[in-house]
Amino acid sequence: MNDKKIISRIKEAIKNEDSNAQVILFGSRARNEEKIDSDWDILVLLSKSIVNIQDEQKIRHKLYDIELDTGETLSTFVYSVDDWNTRLSVTPLYDNIKREGIYL
Repeated sequence: MNDKKIISRIKEAIKNEDSNAQVILFGSRARNEEKIDSDWDILVLLSKSIVNIQDEQKIRHKLYDIELDTGETLSTFVYSVDDWNTRLSVTPLYDNIKREGIYL
């Protein structure tokens, strides 16, 4: 399966759970530096004010189906938009994703 199809499936799976979610690709694939065995680093920002473990599990379960179908590894971070823009905005991860992230 080609990269565009994988990206489309990732976005669709997440938007089916939260139509207002923001999906951001970062890491080596966003920088076009991926190798054959590189994972897909995905940040999911849900529109809910609080994201609990059940919300994370729903997203990861949907993405796990894509992993099984494609043989690709998806590494996901799932946060609320509020948390991302407040308490997490002081982290190196935030800076990295702001610098190189690609909104899907």
